[in-house]
Amino acid sequence: MKVTIIGSGIAGSSLYYMFKKAGHNVKVIDPRIRRIFPSLIHSLLLVDKDVYLSKLALDFYNEFNIETKEFPSFTIGKIDEKLIKLWEEYGVKIEEKIIFNSKGIYAVGGDRLVYIKRMIDGVPIIKEKASVIKKGNSAIAKVNDKYLESDIIILAAGPWNSQIFSVPTKSYYCWASLTLTQDSKLDRMFVYDYELNFYSRPFLGLGIRTAIIGDGETIEAKPCQRIKVDPEEVMTRARKRLGKLRVIYTSGEFCEGTPDMRPAYGRLLDNLYFIGGFDGYGAEVGPGVARLLFNFITKGEEDKDYIVDRFNGVKDFKIGKEPHEL
Repeated sequence: MKVTIIGSGIAGSSLYYMFKKAGHNVKVIDPRIRRIFPSLIHSLLLVDKDVYLSKLALDFYNEFNIETKEFPSFTIGKIDEKLIKLWEEYGVKIEEKIIFNSKGIYAVGGDRLVYIKRMIDGVPIIKEKASVIKKGNSAIAKVNDKYLESDIIILAAGPWNSQIFSVPTKSYYCWASLTLTQDSKLDRMFVYDYELNFYSRPFLGLGIRTAIIGDGETIEAKPCQRIKVDPEEVMTRARKRLGKLRVIYTSGEFCEGTPDMRPAYGRLLDNLYFIGGFDGYGAEVGPGVARLLFNFITKGEEDKDYIVDRFNGVKDFKIGKEPHEL
């Protein structure tokens, strides 16, 4: 089967590895105008069925030897007992501790950094912009003036998806700050604070006095639009818990959200498929949703909780806050 994938981010790259391993002829189109961060968060400490997606993603990383580095996490705020039991069912070891003069959940086996850039860089691409042309109830992928011969086309361009074809997603900007800290353990653990509304993750994981801190807020905007943000509001909240913090620089990227801020996949036309709406946690669930789409295409299996058809009839919506863990 000849497979054309538009986009080589987390979704497109995951699908490339899956289809290639299954013996299919795969082409990936991506102009590579988006910055790729060296590492991103993968967490099993998600909500409800998203934990299952995260486990599928972790299985993918292990299957294809994508490097990960595990760290403990500390979660502050009220957590439902059923959710804690769910995390434990997926192998996370949990206990109550007091850290940063605060009582919370200390978890081992739930969080890690994924060195996602190495995974994406391993995918051969046609470095061009692609377009999708609808003909009847089918689609043709076009690069420059050339039509690509494809049995199936997969739209996996993240925040550019809605510019290429009509899909129920919007692009938005989110950001975080690289920060100097007074406590070196912040570079060796994750902090999820649902009382003061921020998260902290290791920068390099070497135990130096740095951390990356953000809060998952979003600004609806087209990809590559110039956006200025002031990190001080987040830092003010984080300092109440973590002590002295000094911002080195603030950086962000464009992501893609759905009406319910949960992932989606499915069929758009007879030969055109969609995957996206990772809402800022693509490294956590992206390969998992890719596995659902791969099984949908190759086996006819359908998971209605994530199928894009659930948005039929939605004409407009506002981007919500990134869901992340809770």
